[in-house]
Amino acid sequence: MYKVKILFARLTIFILYCLIFLFALLPKKKAKKHGHIIVLTGTFYSKNWIDAHLIPIVTCSSVHHVYIVANNVNYSVEGLTVVKSPELLTKYCGDTLARLISFFICSVRMKPDYIGGFHILFNASLAVLFAKILRCRSIYFCVGGITETLAAGKTENRFFKFLDGKDKFLTLYICRIAAAADRIITMGNGAKLFLQEAGVHAANIHVISGAIDHNKFYPCVVQNGKKYDLVLTARLSKVKQVNLFLDVINKIQYQKPDCKALVIGDGPLLNDLKSYADSLNVSAMVDFAGHQDDVLSWLHQSKIYVLTSRSEGLALSMLEGLKTGLPAVVPNVGDLSDVLISGYNGFLIENHSVEDFARQILYLLNDEKLLNEYSHNALASTKRFDIECVQTQWLNVFQEPGS
Repeated sequence: MYKVKILFARLTIFILYCLIFLFALLPKKKAKKHGHIIVLTGTFYSKNWIDAHLIPIVTCSSVHHVYIVANNVNYSVEGLTVVKSPELLTKYCGDTLARLISFFICSVRMKPDYIGGFHILFNASLAVLFAKILRCRSIYFCVGGITETLAAGKTENRFFKFLDGKDKFLTLYICRIAAAADRIITMGNGAKLFLQEAGVHAANIHVISGAIDHNKFYPCVVQNGKKYDLVLTARLSKVKQVNLFLDVINKIQYQKPDCKALVIGDGPLLNDLKSYADSLNVSAMVDFAGHQDDVLSWLHQSKIYVLTSRSEGLALSMLEGLKTGLPAVVPNVGDLSDVLISGYNGFLIENHSVEDFARQILYLLNDEKLLNEYSHNALASTKRFDIECVQTQWLNVFQEPGS
C-alpha cells in the first residue's frame, strides 16, 4: 500500500510541475510598479498571524488591494477583502478543495498582478500554476522553512502524512515548482540557502519575516511579581513537541519546585498533553490557557519564552515574546538562529536536549540581573521586525525590475 501511495504522490507532483512548465510558455502581462492587486490563500490559525504577514502587504504604498481566500478567517481592515467558499461548494467538495476552487475563481475575477500562497503544498504550488495560466506573477510564502519541501521526510501535511522517510523525487520536483515562482518569501536565511542550493535563483528569494507591531507587543512596565516563569505559545500538534516542554518542567521541578509554566494554544493534542502532565506529576506547575486572542496580557505575566518545536521557519510566537522583553530558550532548528543568539537574548538548544533546556532555564531564573539584561537584549533584537521595516522590504520587492 505504501508503494501505491508514494507512486500517486510522485505522479501528482510531477503532473503539477509539467502543467506549470507548460503554461510558463505564455508571455506575462506587463508589470506595474504601483496599484497592485494581490490574491492570496492559506490557512491562518490566529489573528496575530494575519497581522504579521498580511498587514505589511496591505499597507504597502504600491499595493491597491489584497484578497485573501480563506474559510477560517474573520478579519476586517481597509484594503483587505476576505473571500470565503460558498457553503454548498464546501459541503460537497470539502473545506480544502472548496477553498482552492474559490481561489482560482477569485484569481480569474480580480485579474490580479500577483497570486500567492502560504506553504508550497498545495497553496503556493497552485498559486504558481494559476499565475502562469493568467499570465501574472506568483508569490510563494515559505513560512514553514525547508520542511515544506519534504526534505526532512516528516510532515503534517495531510496528503503526505504517510511518508516514513525522505523521498528525493518528491523534494526535487517540489523545489522545481518553487523555483517557478516569481517571488519566494522566506522567514530566514537558512531556508533561503537551502532553496538556492536546490536550484532556485537567488534573486527571486527575499527574506521577509512577519512584522511585529510594537504598539501591540511591548514590554510590561511592572517587572516584579510575574505569575509565570515560563511560557510556550504554539498550536498543540506533534511538530511543536509540547510533551518535551512538559519533560523539561519535570526536570526543573527537582531544583525549583515552585516553578510555574503556561501553555497558550489549542490543538488536537490538548487533552493528551494534560494527561501527560498528570502522569509526570507536574499538573500543578502548568496552566493550559487554550486559544487566546489577547496573547500580550499573558506574555506580560511571564519571564521566559520557551519553544520546543521539532522544526520551524522563524517562529512569530518567539518574535512576539522577544518583543515583550522575554528572553527565549529554543531549539536550534530552522531559522530561529537568525534572531536568537545564545548568551545575548536567550539560548539555542542542540538536539532538543531536556537537560540543556532545564539547565539554561534555571541559569536565567536563578540570576535576576542576568534575566533583566537578556530581557533588554530581547527587545533590542526585534527592531528590524517593526511593521515599518517590513513595509519597506515589500515595497522593494514590488518595485524590482521585472516584478
